[in-house]
Amino acid sequence: MIQSLLDIYEHEGWLPDCHMSMCNGWTQGGSNADVVLVDAYVKNLTAGIDWELALKAIINDAENEPREWSFHGRGGLTSWKKLNYIPYLDFDPIGFGTNSRSISRTLEYSYDDFCLATLADGLGKRDLHDKYLARSMNWQHLWKADQKSAINGSDSGFAGFFQPKYANGTWGYQDPIACSSLAGFCSLTSNPSETFEASIWQYQL
Repeated sequence: MIQSLLDIYEHEGWLPDCHMSMCNGWTQGGSNADVVLVDAYVKNLTAGIDWELALKAIINDAENEPREWSFHGRGGLTSWKKLNYIPYLDFDPIGFGTNSRSISRTLEYSYDDFCLATLADGLGKRDLHDKYLARSMNWQHLWKADQKSAINGSDSGFAGFFQPKYANGTWGYQDPIACSSLAGFCSLTSNPSETFEASIWQYQL
């Protein structure tokens, strides 16, 4: 499986995200082959795997935006590098994809960069480790400590939830129970939200 991911990168120029019977499906958010590769690395499933190539492939996801990032890679990298989060209603001058899921993508990009930092550290690339470990903390930019959540009109008693944020730094709003069984179905195609097919509650717990 790991070798197949790297073979696809070598032949297509990108790690796959949602390959199905040789067809590209839509990505759900981040570049999650990164996570699968590094999971194998930390579990010491290293026999015959070119981990320098894996590092190169994951850095490609982290730094270079494909023209159609709905299939592979990451979109909104201009904002990711400038603002340190994916903003609500982001303007992406480089590529094309479904422009929603700003919370999901911020959280997934953060996790992807943590995985990249982990592999870089294991391969002795201290400068890369430090760079991507710092970027892995970008999820904090969408954490709103005083955000509350009401369920069926009653305060849940909890405060602190992820929330969308505009490029100018002001907060947007998504009900923390939206996209859950308490609030109705949501999908990428019919009614896209700032979380992908799950609520803010589910994403943070």
